[in-house]
Amino acid sequence: MRLILVLMCTVVFVAPLLAQNGVTLLDTLNYPHGVSPQNTMFSACWGWVSPDGKEYAIIGTYLGTSIIDLNVSPIEEVAFISGNPAGYCYREFKTYKQYLYIVSEGGRGVQIVDMSQLPDTAILVREFQFAFGAKNIARSHSVTLADGYLYLNGSANWQPAGCVIFSLREDPTNPVYVGEFEPTYVHDAYVRNDTLYAAAIFSGGGLYVVDVQNKANPVIIRKIEYAGSGTHHAWATIDGRYALTTDEIGSTPSSLKIWDMQNLGPGPPYTPLASYRYSPGDLIHNVHGRGHFAYVSHYTAGMRVVDVSNPASPVEVGGYDSYPGSGGFGGCWGVYPYFPSGRWIGSDMQTGLYLFDFDGLAPRTRSPLISPADEDTIASNVSPVFTWNSAADQQADPHYYEVHVWGNGLDTLFKTRDTSLAIASHYFLDGESYSWHVWIKDEFTEVSSQDTFQFHFGTPTTGVNEEMPLRFSLDQNYPNPFNPGTTITYEIPTASPVLLTVFDALGREVKQLVNAIQPPGRYRVQFDGTRISNGVYFYRLKAGSYQEQRKMVLLK
Repeated sequence: MRLILVLMCTVVFVAPLLAQNGVTLLDTLNYPHGVSPQNTMFSACWGWVSPDGKEYAIIGTYLGTSIIDLNVSPIEEVAFISGNPAGYCYREFKTYKQYLYIVSEGGRGVQIVDMSQLPDTAILVREFQFAFGAKNIARSHSVTLADGYLYLNGSANWQPAGCVIFSLREDPTNPVYVGEFEPTYVHDAYVRNDTLYAAAIFSGGGLYVVDVQNKANPVIIRKIEYAGSGTHHAWATIDGRYALTTDEIGSTPSSLKIWDMQNLGPGPPYTPLASYRYSPGDLIHNVHGRGHFAYVSHYTAGMRVVDVSNPASPVEVGGYDSYPGSGGFGGCWGVYPYFPSGRWIGSDMQTGLYLFDFDGLAPRTRSPLISPADEDTIASNVSPVFTWNSAADQQADPHYYEVHVWGNGLDTLFKTRDTSLAIASHYFLDGESYSWHVWIKDEFTEVSSQDTFQFHFGTPTTGVNEEMPLRFSLDQNYPNPFNPGTTITYEIPTASPVLLTVFDALGREVKQLVNAIQPPGRYRVQFDGTRISNGVYFYRLKAGSYQEQRKMVLLK
């Protein structure tokens, strides 16, 4: 395992608030790490949100990947992950849980970075390489991530360089090969609801729409071919009816094209339902959607927000030109519009990172919990109904919730788009206590509710005979996530040597809480996280031959 972390001083230009037709520039950061042979310094951008709602920007540089704290003013770089400079060496990335996945054509495979301890540190966990005969993934042009699966696009040593698919579900740091989609070169791709939208940029490849429910056997649903296509990037609306594409090259206009998937008409070639272009001379690059809006990056016209609520008539509602006067392949590379705060970012190849607000998107809240209220008691014959406040309007800002309930052998997630959920009483044991909170999620971010509540089911837990426990057990700490203190409870049925230890995510010991021979009983131990960093930690109980470990999260 190779760990690399480089922290550098930050040179900041603080931009004045500047509004352009609904878009307000909040801040910029032009902090390059090297200059490419093409005289560019930056490439793609992406974002990550920690469980406590803190927001970070990620931007590619010539020599590596920069991670920027957006929770301070002025914004500042807090971590840098080195990468090979080679040729163009532009970098693309996606995030899953606490991990960042970086690809480039520099030959280092997939760099996997643990961001759980930001803003203090980010850790390069490994550089993932995979070979299948003569084929390997050392160099990939772009990366897609959806539902716990990693798609490597345009892998130069995996011809014809379509999409190579890996599962991250069992262990996000050890991707497992599950399949591939290899009809032709795929420049970039997007996946929603097990449907892959693959942009085949060369030789009029167009857009492949593919069923990837079975990752080992992708099946083409349709192929959208159109005259002079140079399909660079793709997106799709929430309902899957409309696909959005951008054309960077080819003889077709370099525009955002909207396709009605239910009414493509006779073809091929097909004709889009509508298109958008800032001006006839501008080159478009990428598109990302959120709610009613498409966020578009242009090399030559900066960052643009387009209202696509009526797909037949897209209308620009805001924008910012990050590099006026640029021509050809210079200027804005990418955008990322998924921060819960409603802010969004764009990256410019010459001038760095831009942070914006957009008046068409309201911030999400971190869903205060309502019921069961903290320390409530639920009758044993009643199925508890969990309720919480809405995070945002579902139409304007699509998202979903996962209700997390745990305690005494139960640790379960329940998914819903409503703000209430009844959970059957058979999940709970009479006389036990449980904790719960809510995760607010979309396809790229997950944030915890501000609160974690505890409730008692049936007879309150104070009635438990703590003098004569019946089994070895280690309970989930409460509260969890915690700041800065939490309680760990365990029980032992016989006198035993007891060792209770806290470790960090790398397995390093943080603190021994108990190291003694203890008589039978139920024990509660306090752990104070004041002196340690945010992140994921583990606590392990050893009592005689019994051993159990659980995870906890410190959020300051």
